[in-house]
Amino acid sequence: MRRLTVGIAALAVLLGTVSAAEAGWVWRDGKWIYDESAKPPPPEPRTPKEPEQPAPERAPAEPAPPDRPPAPAQMQPARPPSEKPMPTRPRRAELPDTEKPARPETEPSWWERAKWWKKPPPPGRDEPLFNQGAADFQAANHRRAEKTFHELIKDYPESPYREEAMWLRAESLFARERYYKAFEQYEEFIEQYAGSRRYQDALRKEIEIAELYLGPVRRRVLGIPIMSGEGEAIEILRRVYEHQPSGDLADDIILRIADYYWSKRKWPDAEQYYDKYCKEYPNGEAVRHAEFRRAECAIRQCEGPRYSTTTLRLARDRLRQFQEKYPDEAARRDVAAMLERLRDLQAQSLYEIAARYRRSGHPCAAAFYAERLRGRYPDSAWSLKAADFLAPDLEPAPPAPGPAEVAGAPAAAEVSEPPETMGTAQTVQEENQP
Repeated sequence: MRRLTVGIAALAVLLGTVSAAEAGWVWRDGKWIYDESAKPPPPEPRTPKEPEQPAPERAPAEPAPPDRPPAPAQMQPARPPSEKPMPTRPRRAELPDTEKPARPETEPSWWERAKWWKKPPPPGRDEPLFNQGAADFQAANHRRAEKTFHELIKDYPESPYREEAMWLRAESLFARERYYKAFEQYEEFIEQYAGSRRYQDALRKEIEIAELYLGPVRRRVLGIPIMSGEGEAIEILRRVYEHQPSGDLADDIILRIADYYWSKRKWPDAEQYYDKYCKEYPNGEAVRHAEFRRAECAIRQCEGPRYSTTTLRLARDRLRQFQEKYPDEAARRDVAAMLERLRDLQAQSLYEIAARYRRSGHPCAAAFYAERLRGRYPDSAWSLKAADFLAPDLEPAPPAPGPAEVAGAPAAAEVSEPPETMGTAQTVQEENQP
């Protein structure tokens, strides 16, 4: 806030000084003095045009001979003797266009004359600027070097020193711990000089900045490090992957993003990136780690009171695939015990569905899922608990006789009805799948 106030005050003093100088006031001997010499000269007055001289009077026409009367067009009306002739108004003499005085142009304002930002930079100054910035960079004066390189990059877009100036400016910002500004400069360097010999180095620098933000470094707000930079770090890693999705650094980036989401217990995002690694880099060095973590993410999503049975089956299939491909690794990680737990979770899900139907007053649906539970998992403890849902008192009552039966008509054939539902179509559809 103090810097903003000082900046506004300095700008007001500067504008006031320029306006006073434009009006003719100068600062002398500790006070403002009105200087007539500093005032712009007034425009020259216009020279008045000389009045046009009246045309000489024509001589009276000679009277026509008596034998020939005057022509009707030349006859003038007779004036009374008492009326005086009206004086003719003299016309202004018109000068040719070449002799007309030029109209003075309007003097431009001080603001138009002070457009310093539109002045082109002097040519040939890029090399001295680069030499000065390089000398400051070698002397570890990174603040001054960064400003010098920034001026060169902005004013001389066609300079042969611009590529190296971009790299050194990014290095100066990195040395000053202005990591996000350094990332922006590295990103501009990558986009404009994709064929540079420092291209891979710039990508590695961006990964290093992302690792710093994933660590103890925090984002700066008004020069104060107060915000977490983890979101920016993940975005930086994604940008690096987009630059080279098939490069040497791509698999490490995908695995690093997946591990970050795993550490934050964001199981869907972690599973997505582990699955991406397994599909795009099946021969990668960390493919075993990624496949096992992918299955674990599916299991972790089944924890809690609400989960999808589809996720349970997906986790079971992935663990079985891992057990077949890497039997030694599966034995070390005790995958068999994990599969047994998944089987118990599937049995529990069927029991909870049957219990929910029982509580809602749908005994037929409860008996349907209890029977399915006993058929699929007969040795499970949940099958013993579901035995109460198959009691004789829960058998469906026979249907009431219809009008035809009352009249003595033969009874209609029995039609098997599907179990009643509670509106959980998705759960029923999932459980009907093998």
